[in-house]
Amino acid sequence: MSKDYYNVLGVTKNSSEKEIKKAYRNLSKKYHPDLNPDNAQAEEKFKSVAEAYDVLSNPDKKKNYDMFGHAEGRRGNPFSNGGFDMGDIFNSFFGADDNPFNSGRRKKRVVRGTDIRINLKLTLEDVFNGIHKKIKYRRNDFCGTCEGTGGKSSMCQSCGGTGQITRISNTPFGRIQNTVLCPTCMGEGKIITDPCKKCTGNGVNLTEETVEFDIPTGVMEGENLIIKTKGNAIKGGLNGDLIINIIEIPHDTFTRKNQDIYQRIKLKYKDLVLGTPYELDTLDGKIRINIKEGTEIGHILRVPKKGITKDKYTGDMMVEVWLDIPKNIDEENKKIIQSLNI
Repeated sequence: MSKDYYNVLGVTKNSSEKEIKKAYRNLSKKYHPDLNPDNAQAEEKFKSVAEAYDVLSNPDKKKNYDMFGHAEGRRGNPFSNGGFDMGDIFNSFFGADDNPFNSGRRKKRVVRGTDIRINLKLTLEDVFNGIHKKIKYRRNDFCGTCEGTGGKSSMCQSCGGTGQITRISNTPFGRIQNTVLCPTCMGEGKIITDPCKKCTGNGVNLTEETVEFDIPTGVMEGENLIIKTKGNAIKGGLNGDLIINIIEIPHDTFTRKNQDIYQRIKLKYKDLVLGTPYELDTLDGKIRINIKEGTEIGHILRVPKKGITKDKYTGDMMVEVWLDIPKNIDEENKKIIQSLNI
């Protein structure tokens, strides 16, 4: 055999049609001239890969090659008979729309305005109850005078209104055509001939926007709420989004850990020893709990379902018991404490 096509593609005689196709796809992309400009070695490998696949992908040619070392009258470069469109080679793998080397079949470019990010500070009570918010901010919106067109326009003569132009390049192994963005109209397909005086042809103006939305219960610090299409508009394209970034304000009494709420209470020594009823603050009002006799300092009491609700699950209130040590003690109380044998 003059060439080992199996070795060129990195497959064996027992490789399936699918394996051969996959090997060709990977190698042809790797050595494609568009990705390796002015690289003669890559160009030669690209030709060899295409030649090998042309033979091994055809059952009759593959059979002749296995038996006689050639493929029935085709022993040379498969590109030697003329030019070719790279889209025809890759369409069988990628499809007409997704082919990165396609020629003239690409969909028109869709542009999108930028997103706007706003930090929103919430109290723990806001998170616990959920809250309705109304905010004002500034964004680019479509111009009401020209309805976002930018003014009177005419069709771009360079691209014929398509927003794209086709360029054809002659290479040693044939003609390659690529579809690129029209540099005259920047892909819009039209040229503004009489700009709108209000937006000066931009199609958008800076305006003040007011939006209202609901904050659900249990929203987390750093979580983003996305309001679709309320970001910046752009001429000839789609609106960006408004992204609300949640910031939770620290609470004076409570600390949040996911959906559980923690707090520390200070009790007198006698209450820890003898036990006592205690009126406890929670995020939805006061409740009464019982401190058991002999409760130790640092003990954590769990009060079920007094935390934050999120996704139908409600956390608990975790109460850490601590000792309230008096700072100023009179002589009479000092004598009482000294008399205690505990």
